[in-house]
Amino acid sequence: MVAEIQTLFIAMMPVLELRAALPFALLVHEMDLLPAYFWSVLGNIIPIFFILAFLDPVSLWLSKNFSFMKKFFDFLFSRTRRNYDQRVKKYGYFALCIFTAIPLPITGAWTASLVAFLFGFSYLKSIIAIICGVLVAGVGVLFIVETGVALEYYYGPQVLLGVILLALLVYFIYHRKSNGVKKNV
Repeated sequence: MVAEIQTLFIAMMPVLELRAALPFALLVHEMDLLPAYFWSVLGNIIPIFFILAFLDPVSLWLSKNFSFMKKFFDFLFSRTRRNYDQRVKKYGYFALCIFTAIPLPITGAWTASLVAFLFGFSYLKSIIAIICGVLVAGVGVLFIVETGVALEYYYGPQVLLGVILLALLVYFIYHRKSNGVKKNV
């Protein structure tokens, strides 16, 4: 039961979330797939309810009692809404779900809950969208971990490292092109 509790608490942490808890459960504790998935997803879902329920009252209290916090929240809301309002209105809760489902750091349930709060999304609809995203992210992370384990088992750590480096290279080349940065040759 210790492995399950550790997995649950790792998945509840803001930076680590499911993206660290699931590999931890599978690789460190050698849990079976379904229990590892269940405890990681559950741990990632639990904070959503509290973040969405308490972020608004806490920010209001801070704004009332501290002038610098009022300035901060006013700046944060106006800047965020000015820069992203059109995209959020266009895609709404679907964007929240997809954002959560992307298995990369800083795209998890904590950040999605903050986005839902910043744009004033409905509590219940936000929870549903984020939970759907967490479920999909869990499947994605599970696939990535199991693929990595299989590559390492059948082909050795060198091939696994090569695949990881190749994936990073492709990502950075794509990222560089998508940002409009051109290489001078």
